[in-house]
Amino acid sequence: LSSPPAPAPAGADASAPNTKRKRSRSSPLADYSSLYDECSSLIASESDPVVNAANVSSAIYQAYTSSVTNWVGFYFARRTPSQTLLVLGPFQGKPACKRIPYSEGVCGAAARTKQVQRVDDVHSFPGHIACDGASNSEVVVPLLTGGGELVGVLDIDSPHLSTFSAADVEGLSKIARLLVEKCDWSLLAGELPETEITH
Repeated sequence: LSSPPAPAPAGADASAPNTKRKRSRSSPLADYSSLYDECSSLIASESDPVVNAANVSSAIYQAYTSSVTNWVGFYFARRTPSQTLLVLGPFQGKPACKRIPYSEGVCGAAARTKQVQRVDDVHSFPGHIACDGASNSEVVVPLLTGGGELVGVLDIDSPHLSTFSAADVEGLSKIARLLVEKCDWSLLAGELPETEITH
């Protein structure tokens, strides 16, 4: 999936990963047709968003090679007495930011605009939230109901620059729509208490 790294200079550790190496954008990261079928099978008999998001995040994470992504997971749109924000859901990877306002970061931009955010270099994105300092590119797919209501986002990070292609966005968007259709989102309708937001 990635072009081979340049030979290490004399005396350098050839095994050290070049985390900012760009990958070729000409091919998708996974066989999304097979991944869609797997996700469909995993959530076919379940309507709980937390259960289904847990299995879908695991399936996506396992479908990618270990060097391609360092975080795959979901944030759910939840209400507090003062605002609606993104609250951490099931994921694969390092511990992450617990709550994200719609005004902050790549996830917030996806929630605010209800549009996919594909970012080649997160360090150039205004207001980027660095939950994992190893992340260099990111794709966030909004989870939208048929009526256009935002119920959450699918967030995927990579330690490489320019990781995600249009083919990846297409494949992930189909999986996101599948998840939305199969879940009973009223199960997450309760209001959450206010708490301090820290990143």
